[in-house]
This record gives sequence, C-alpha cells and structure tokens, in this order.
Amino acid sequence: MVSPTYDSIKLLFLDHYSMAISCGCKSNSNSSMQAIFFLIILLFSTRAYCDDHPHASKGSHCLESERRALLAIKSDLYNSDHWLSSWSSYDCCNWSGVACDNTTSHVIRLDVHYPFDQFASSPDKSKVNPSLFELKYLKYLDLSFNNFSTHVPSMISSLVHLEYLNLSNANFNGLIPQQLGNLSNLRILDLNCYFMQWNVRSDDLSWLSHLTSLEYLDMSYVFLFRANSWFHQINYNSLEVLALSNCSLQDAVGAGTSIMKLNSSSNQIEGNISVNAKKLKYLDLSGNSLTRVPLDMGNLIQLEYLDLQHNQITKEILLSLGNLINLEYLNLFDNEIFGEIPLSIGNLTSLIYLDMSYNAISGRIPDVLCNFVYLEEIILFGNDFYGEIPKNISKLHNLLNFEVSVNKLTGQIPLSLADLCNLEGLGLSHNNISGELTNLLDGLSKCPQGSNLQSFDITDNMFSGLIPLSLGQLAQLQYLDISWNSLQGNVTEAHLSHLTNLKHLDICHNSLNVILSDDWLPPFDAEFIDMSYCHLGTGFPSWIQTQTNLWVLFLSEVGLHGNIPGWFLDFISINSGFYLSLNSNNLNGQLPSSLPFFMDLSNNSFEGIIPLSYANVEHVGVLKLSNNHFYGSFPPFFCNFTNLFVLDLSSNHLSGEVPNCHGSYPINLNSVHMNNNNLSGSFPSALRYSKELIVLDLGGNKFSGAIPKWVGGNFPFLKFLHLSSNSFHGAIPMSIGNLPSLQILDLSSNNLIGSIPSTIANFNFMSVRQNYSDRLHFSANYSHSPGCKSCLYSPSDEMEYLLNDAIIINAKGVTNEYTTTLSAVASIDLSSNELSGEIPKEITKLRGLCFLNLSDNHLSGRIPENIDVMTELLSLDLSMNHLIGEIPLGLSTLHFLSSLNLSYNNLSGRIPTGGQLATFNDLSYIGNEDLCGVPLPKCPGDETNHSSYQARDKEDNDKLEKVLDYTFIVMGFIVGFWIYLGVIFMKKSKRITFFRMADKMYDWMYVQLSLKFAKLKLQWQK
Repeated sequence: MVSPTYDSIKLLFLDHYSMAISCGCKSNSNSSMQAIFFLIILLFSTRAYCDDHPHASKGSHCLESERRALLAIKSDLYNSDHWLSSWSSYDCCNWSGVACDNTTSHVIRLDVHYPFDQFASSPDKSKVNPSLFELKYLKYLDLSFNNFSTHVPSMISSLVHLEYLNLSNANFNGLIPQQLGNLSNLRILDLNCYFMQWNVRSDDLSWLSHLTSLEYLDMSYVFLFRANSWFHQINYNSLEVLALSNCSLQDAVGAGTSIMKLNSSSNQIEGNISVNAKKLKYLDLSGNSLTRVPLDMGNLIQLEYLDLQHNQITKEILLSLGNLINLEYLNLFDNEIFGEIPLSIGNLTSLIYLDMSYNAISGRIPDVLCNFVYLEEIILFGNDFYGEIPKNISKLHNLLNFEVSVNKLTGQIPLSLADLCNLEGLGLSHNNISGELTNLLDGLSKCPQGSNLQSFDITDNMFSGLIPLSLGQLAQLQYLDISWNSLQGNVTEAHLSHLTNLKHLDICHNSLNVILSDDWLPPFDAEFIDMSYCHLGTGFPSWIQTQTNLWVLFLSEVGLHGNIPGWFLDFISINSGFYLSLNSNNLNGQLPSSLPFFMDLSNNSFEGIIPLSYANVEHVGVLKLSNNHFYGSFPPFFCNFTNLFVLDLSSNHLSGEVPNCHGSYPINLNSVHMNNNNLSGSFPSALRYSKELIVLDLGGNKFSGAIPKWVGGNFPFLKFLHLSSNSFHGAIPMSIGNLPSLQILDLSSNNLIGSIPSTIANFNFMSVRQNYSDRLHFSANYSHSPGCKSCLYSPSDEMEYLLNDAIIINAKGVTNEYTTTLSAVASIDLSSNELSGEIPKEITKLRGLCFLNLSDNHLSGRIPENIDVMTELLSLDLSMNHLIGEIPLGLSTLHFLSSLNLSYNNLSGRIPTGGQLATFNDLSYIGNEDLCGVPLPKCPGDETNHSSYQARDKEDNDKLEKVLDYTFIVMGFIVGFWIYLGVIFMKKSKRITFFRMADKMYDWMYVQLSLKFAKLKLQWQK
C-alpha cells in the first residue's frame, strides 16, 4: 500500500511530540496531525527550534533524587545493562531516553521501551519500580514492548503533568484503571495490545471523557466487549487520531443506538447524535462487530483515513461517503455492504487508496472512480459488479494496483488500460471477461520506461486467441496466472525470454502447446509452476532442474510418458516441503525414495509394491497414488503419518489388513480413500483416533465384521461415509446418529441386519435445505491479494485442490460424480442389505435429503405418510422390499423428484396422479400386484364408473337441449316484439324490405347458435 499507513502516521505524529518534550519546550496544545509532508516539515522545524537537541538538558544537572529513582527503575527492567548501557555517568540528563527541563532540571522525559528489533526474543519479565512515581514532573513516558505481566499501575495517575503515555505491547493485563482519567494534560495515549491481544480490558470508558486535551488515542486490541457506551464516553473535541481496531466493539447502545440512519424521504443520511469531531483525521474501527458507523459522517470534514474492514457494516455507509471530501484512505474490506455505489462517491477526489473487497456490492464500476487522479490502488475483489471495465480508466495515471477479481464482469479489456504504465498489479480473475490479450500486452510492453507490471492474474475467464510475444517483454513480472481460459497456440522460449523476476507461473487449463527445448536455460528461478492440462510432450522437461527455489510443480495431464528421471527423484528427496502433482499421465517406474509434503501421482501406470522403506514420513501432508497398479499389503508406515491430512490409495490392488497401529496414529487425517482394493479384516481401528476426518471411503473392499459403535462418536466433522460393497454385518449402530455434519451415507451392498436406526434424524446437515451454488468459494484466509506485489504462493491457495474429493452417487441407474468443494448434495444409500422393520418416520425430518435409496432389503410397513415434507428429494428408491398400503398422495407434490422406483413391493390402491408422478412409466411401479391406475392397468370398477359417467352425461345433454329450446323461444319473442314496434313507425315500402332482412337475419342467427351449442354438447359428451 502506497498511501500513508497507520504506522507511518503514528510514527510521525508521536515523534513530533517526543521531539518537543525532549527539548524541554512547550508543545502547542492546538497543533494537529497534518499530511505527511507537513509533518516532516514540522518535525525538522521543531528540531531547529530546540537548538540543543538531542541533549536538551546539557546545560542542566540531574537531581540526585531523580537519578536514584532512574537507577531503581533500570534495575527492574529486563536486560537493561545491554540496552541502557549509557546509564552510568553522573548526569542522568544525558542518559539515553532521558531528558530534563532546562530551567528546573527535573526529568520530564523517560523512554525505556524495550528495543523492538530484540522483542522477538521474548524478554523475561520486567517490573514497574515504585520509584517511577517519584518523577512527578514527567511529561513523556514510554514503557512499551516490555514484559511486565501485571496490571496497569493505577499510580500512573499521580503523574499529572503527563502529555505523552505509551504503554503499548508491554504485556499489562486486567482492567485499565479508571484513575487514568486524572491525566487531564494527556495529549497522546497509546494502549495498543497487538502482540498481547485482549490481555487488557475495560468495561467502562467514562474516564476517557475527562481527557479534554487528548489528540491521539490508540486502544487497538484492548477488549471492550462490555463497554456498551464506548461511543458516548470518548471526548472527541480535540481528537485527531482514534484507533479502536479489533476491540470486540458492538454497536453503541442507549439513546444513540441508531447513530446513523437513512432518511427514506430524502435518501440522505441523518445522525441522531452529532459530536464535535471536526478535528478527526484518522479513524480506525476495523475488526469489530459494528453494523453502522457511530459518528455523524457529515461532521468528519477533516477525515483523511477511514478503516472499517472486518465489520458488519451495511449499505448506508455508501450513501454518506460523499461528505468525506478530504479522504485519502478508505478500507471497507469484508463487511455486509450491498447495493450500488452512489455517484456521490465522485466527491472523494483526494482518494489514494480504495478497498471495498469481500462485500455484496453490485452494479457497474462507476465511471466517476476514474476521475480520482491521485488514486493508486482500487481493490474491489469478491463483489457482484457486472458490465465492462470503465473505458476511461486511462485517466488514472498514478494507479499501481487494480484488483477486481471474483465479480461478474463481462466484455473485453479496454484498450486504454494499456496506457497505465505505472501499473504494478492487475487482477481480473474469476470473471467472464473475453477477447484477446494482444492489444493489452503489446501496449504495456511499449511504455516509455518499460512496464512496471509485477502481477498479472486473469485466471478463470473467457480469454481466447494466442499469447502475444510481447508477454516476454514485461521484465518486472513476478506473478503470472493466465490459467482456466480458452487460450491456444504455442508457448515458446520467446514468450518467457525476459521474465527474469518471475516467481509464479500458471498457464494450466488452456489449449496451449509448450515448446521448450531440452537445453533451454530459463531466465527466471521460479517458486511455483503449473502447466497442467497443456501439451508438454512425452519427455520430462529437463529445464526444471535449473529451478533451484522451486517448491510447487504441477504437471497434471500434460502427456508425460516413461520414468521420472533420477535427477528429479533426487531433487524431491532433498526438498521435504515440495508440492508435486503429476497425475493423469502415463508415468511408471520408480517412486521417489522419500516423500515430499504433497505428492499426487494418481492416474498413472506405476506398479509393484509401495516402497516399505519410507522413513521420516511425519512431515507428509498429502499422498495420492490412486488409479495405478500397486499391489501387496497396505503400507506399514501408515501409522507414522502423524501430520497426513489427505490419503488416497483407491483403485489399486492392495490386499491384507490395515495396520492396527500401537502408540503412533495418523491423528490429523481429513480425507481417506482406500476404496476399490482387496483389503480385508475388520473396520480399521487406527482410524478411531482421526477425529478430524471429513471424508472416509472404504467401499469396494472385503472388510467384514460389525461397524464399530465408536464410528458414531469419534468423527464430529465427518461429511462423507462410504462403506459400500464390503461384507460388514450386524446392525447399524444407533450411535451413527452422532454424526451431525454427515452429508453422504453409503452402507449399500453389505450384510447389515436389523432396523434402520431412528437416530438418523440427528443428521443436522440433511435436515435443512442446502444452497446448491456452483460458484467458487475462496478461503477466507486467502494469504495474499491476487494483485499483490510480493506475489508469493501459499499452501492455502491450493486448499480447494487438495480436498477435491470425488463423491459417487448412484441414482436411476446413472452414476453421478460430485465434489466436496462445489456440491452440497445430501444422500443416504442403505440398499442391498438385510434390513427389516418399518421405515422410521423420523426419516422425514431430513428435509434437505436429495437421494434416498433403501432398495433390496426386507423393509415392511407403509411409506411414511408425510414424505412430501422432504421437498428436496431428487431420487427415491424403495424397490424390492415388502412395503404395503397405498402410495402417499403427497409424492405428487415433490417438484424436484426426477427418479422414482417403488417396484416389487406389496403396495396397493390407485397410483396418485399429477405433478412429477405423471412423468414416470410403469417400471417405477411393476411388481405390485394390487397397484393400479396410470401408467399401470385401470383399477377394478373403472368400467362401471365409466357407464355411470355416460348416463350422467346423457341426462345432462337432455337438460341442455331443453335449455336451448327455451332460449330460442325467448329470443324469438324478444326479437319479434321489437320488430313489430319498429314496423308500425316505418313506411310500407320500408316495412317489406325490413321484414325480408329480419327473416334472413333470424335464420342466420338460429343456424349459428345451433352450431355453437352442438359443438358444446359434443365437448361435454366427451
């Protein structure tokens, strides 16, 4: 971030007062924090004014009593002989961190903060020596970064002359003493607890109201959760800097609970309470639980820095921003802001830094943003912006970082973006932007002084065409991610020729041919390379061995054949933290002699026995060897995987039992796939200690014995449990209901007996409707912004990839594959067992269930009558059981039901009609002798009913005919009557003509009405 940071403002602000007090000069009580440039000038002017700085008291002599007090203070500070070595001469006024008044010789400044560059060494405890309070004329006191491990001494309140008090990160604890309110001269108070978060607390901030001279207040990371009236208890009259970051603040309560509200009639923000905060320049309320800004935004006319990130602020903040015309820094990251950005934001013409990421802001990116000529960073990551990038973005000549990833932007990149030669970070990933890259990259490569672009991220868009050679001219590029697009053509050495600073290279999931010669020497030394799903050629790329700092290499499905070369096996062996994915190639031969942290060799042609000699496997986190040809026993080193969280050995030929493990267990496992092997024995007991399990798949083996009761109590996070196609027997344990997070339960094709436990109603995940969104979800602890300058890869970036487990669900004869990252389906499959008893009525509590298969068992009783409450059902299979009774009418109301099988039971009665049931054929119902109705044969008595229907229709038709006769008689009378009256008033010649015309009209009307009613009768008879 290029704009003034909190630390830089704080440092300059505090140094100004430190300098003035160390000179023994009186600081101007009305001075305020100006812009950084002004502060620097002020800093030097203060130094010039105090001509004897830094030895402000060289003409004075230390008072003996105060000298002894200082030595006593030093004696209780950790390692003070090292960092206070100058405290040895007679005149204490010349000691480091000490300054005396020129006139009285009293000590007025004491700075004994522990050196920050040594703070990481965790100093032993220090003590606050009581002699401190003998220095009654102190104006400046700094005790920061010591390790006092005690309460804040209330005796500090006796130092009534204090103007500067810094107790930050000194490891004080407990309540802040109310007596601090006696320090009426205090102008700077720093209680920041960043390194010892929430050790210090305050339940009542009323003492702050007495600090009438306070200009700077930092209480970040002080626990203020119980300080409900915190807003009203701060004296804002003189405040210029207010930092209350990460204090667990709630919205202000009392008379001013709704401090800021929206006036619906005028569409303006109005405040219930207006405080005198017109001097405030810096406001940091980040990391709290605020839903509104407690200050009247229209009153903060001098505000330059506003940080509200990590709160729950809503859309009202957007409507009030236009008043902050001096604002330079605005951070609204991670709130609950929705709606469009109003045009009033165009008033913020001084803005340098803007971050509105991780909200739900919608609409187009306003064109007015491009009028902020000082703007250096725009971060709009993770919102709902749509439309195109503003074409006038070229007006932002100072722009360094433009980050709009994870939105709904469309169209092409505007050509004007190539005019931003100062641009260092460009993040457009996860949008729907299309077009080619040629104009953009060609334009940036022609910048007069060369492009400054360091990060270029366009992953997951719709870009097409060739990659221009001008990419290789972006010499400052460190982070390049063009993955998941529709780019095509070749990537040659010329494309990478001048990328000497490249650290992150990701071109995966395109249609690219990577043509790099075996003797090519890359100009870069990368840390991350992903070329998966491109065409790389059959030979393992030898240029990889030049990448000495490489720790992530993904070459999945690139066409590699043959053995992994020996030099690369050696490289893996000496890099234990390596991430390697070579899945879906045609590799074979030798495996590495030692395992890296992450290794995915699945879907290859490796064969033989998994090496038994693996040692030092404690550091391994992910091991995927599925879909190969490994045989032999399950690897015995399994028990030593103490840090393993993903293990996939599925679809091989492994046999024997899983080791029991004695003493050492894989306790951190999240995902285990042993399915589709020949493993035998009882349920693996070693897994009972893996309490972090999310996925457990043992299907398609020869496991036997009972399902242990502890399965239902040891896995509070388990989502997917697959034990299908084994030889488990016995009853399903009632304890299985103790899996509240369970999403998929598949116990099919075993020998289980007994009834279905009613405790399945405790599957909380299945009890609620899920959100079936296929939009990508990104980790909240994303380690860096995709447009960052450091551009270094972090394991958390690939967490979605690591846990990308495939979940197989069989329904309607079709195998469906789901993934844990993109789906929230809920399924229960207990088919092909020996289960008996009734279907428990509690099953209808699982209203989020999508797939239910209980077929091929011995279930009896009726189908639950209220099954219609399971509104999310997509597939229901109850076939091949002994169910009786009628099909519940409610089944016809299940609008999502696309697969139904009730065949081969003892169901009876008429099949309900309507809704989704009208779409199923007879195969859904066959094998139920007493079931009838569409699509099966008609029910008995349907013919009798048909005759009665015909008789009733004939009677209705007779009545209709009589009604028609009476209707024509009445119509004839009315028409004849009016014709007669008309005729007597007309001439004779006209009468004759009129009668003829009336006769014709009457005949025509009669014929037409007769035809109409005849058609109506035919329709009724049908």
